[in-house]
Amino acid sequence: MKLTIHKETITEALKKVTRVLASNSAIPILNGVLLEVSNKEVLLTASNSTETIRQTITVDNVSVDVIEPGKIVIPKPVIDIVKKCNKDINFSLNGYSLNVVSGKKTFDFTCLDATDYPKFPDIDLSKPSFVLEGHTFHQLIRKTAYAASNSETRPILTGVCFELAEGNCSMICTDSHRLGRVIQPAASEEKLKIVVPAKAFDTMTKVFDFGQDVEMFIENDLHILIKNNSTTFLSRLLEGTYPDCNRLIPSTNSSVMTINREALFDAIDTLKDIASQSDTSKDTGVVKLNVNGVATFSTANNQKGKGTIEIPYENLEGEDDFTVSFNCKYALDALKSLDSDVVEVSFNGGMRPFLMGPTGDADLEEVHLILPVRTV
Repeated sequence: MKLTIHKETITEALKKVTRVLASNSAIPILNGVLLEVSNKEVLLTASNSTETIRQTITVDNVSVDVIEPGKIVIPKPVIDIVKKCNKDINFSLNGYSLNVVSGKKTFDFTCLDATDYPKFPDIDLSKPSFVLEGHTFHQLIRKTAYAASNSETRPILTGVCFELAEGNCSMICTDSHRLGRVIQPAASEEKLKIVVPAKAFDTMTKVFDFGQDVEMFIENDLHILIKNNSTTFLSRLLEGTYPDCNRLIPSTNSSVMTINREALFDAIDTLKDIASQSDTSKDTGVVKLNVNGVATFSTANNQKGKGTIEIPYENLEGEDDFTVSFNCKYALDALKSLDSDVVEVSFNGGMRPFLMGPTGDADLEEVHLILPVRTV
């Protein structure tokens, strides 16, 4: 194997695939990156056994010039050295010994046998199961994956449920305390329901070009393959039945408050540090909201102190004069995912889940549910 490649070309590709490399995998060969070179393309593949990223670089004889095809698994030190080079890089392989030259810098590394690297599944990429516009796909992730559980007590809740049915594409996610759901019209007659790890979706947002379409390939119950331009992402699916969260979303409400999103966010964000019951965790803070002619946010008295902030709401339909307490982080995460300047907050009393959503016509049907917290 011999090739010359521009530093920026190889660095950008390595930056993407190494997103899934573990710091020290129990499977030694997964600590490296599979480099496959042909006369048409250069493939870089990295995996942590759950997620796999493959980056394709087309041989154009300008940024990439292949002299001799071949393949090898390059260890992490090679990746670190390549990132520090500032000239075009020449790779030359002799057996398992890789010579790397960039300008006046010369290095030799012992590599691993490419035949020992886990095989990438042979999937027909000519006919995707589903295609989404890139920015829409990003929106679906941003508005749902934040609600995934971080606990392995119920592994299924660490994922996002993706469903195609009745001309719609929907994604829903919950950790049993909060929920995010979006529904997007989809020109697809295929029906499917899968659960994708939220961590996989998070990685996709870091490596995909959302100016390009996203193609999904689902050929079994074990994996989903998602292709975006020259990047291919393979993830294991979560096993099990995702809970029917749609029945948790109330269809009627006793009160609907319309309020400025930024003002609401700033009030909760200002009180969260005082509300936190621990100096080491910002996820425990609880804020109490009283609605009675104005939205009054307050914190309970603790060692840090207490605070109160009043915000005039734009409109209130239904019952007035009620109080609900909630986790600051849950509310802030939901508000971050909303894009409208004004939001609707729908209530059904102080101890029933309340909803947040955009006002006006939105491209997506979107709702965020938060369970209240019982306070004294």
